[in-house]
Amino acid sequence: MSSPRPEVRIGDRERDLVTSVLQDALAEGRITLEELDARLDATLKARTYADLDLLPVEPPSTALTASRPVAQSRQPVPPGHAPEDPLVLDAGWSSVARSGRWDLPPFLQLNGAMGTVKLNCLQVNPLAPLIDVQVSGGMGNITIVVPDAWAANTDRLTSSWGMANVKVSSTPGPGAPLLVLHGSVGWGWLKIRHANGLDRRRLEKQGLRGSPRPPLPR
Repeated sequence: MSSPRPEVRIGDRERDLVTSVLQDALAEGRITLEELDARLDATLKARTYADLDLLPVEPPSTALTASRPVAQSRQPVPPGHAPEDPLVLDAGWSSVARSGRWDLPPFLQLNGAMGTVKLNCLQVNPLAPLIDVQVSGGMGNITIVVPDAWAANTDRLTSSWGMANVKVSSTPGPGAPLLVLHGSVGWGWLKIRHANGLDRRRLEKQGLRGSPRPPLPR
């Protein structure tokens, strides 16, 4: 396949692929969180291949159209491991919740619609140092509960008549992941918080003093 000209306009597919490359660079320790944040911002603002080629990654005007080896696997890859296939929690007209011990993939999509979404991360195993969270609030309520050292960045999140209530830091502690939220709160309500008294009592009943954080993959 021939490489596109640098002036050709790009779309969400190309931006998502560059985001994935930057996440890998952070996981491998080749860039810092501050560098990642600046490059993600440049990626979201990019309009052409030439804009993406200014980023310190393999030139997208050639790399994004090249054939990539496909890993052989007998089991299908679960949702959440690619930007084009996020793990979706969609409330619809009701409610949806995820809690307990489970693997948190790097790509999520939370749809509040007319209901309630609750994402409880107190016992999860994060699979990446950066968790990309697409928010579509609608007219619903979205609550995200995270361990004390976790952080959230909402600079790319917009709202109409809704409200975002973020009670966590934007800088993660050592070994903890960063949630990067983008999309729109809409007419709904988004809350990001640490464990409250009720959450902690539930953990204590399960014999847990706190919320375990297995080491992130390198």
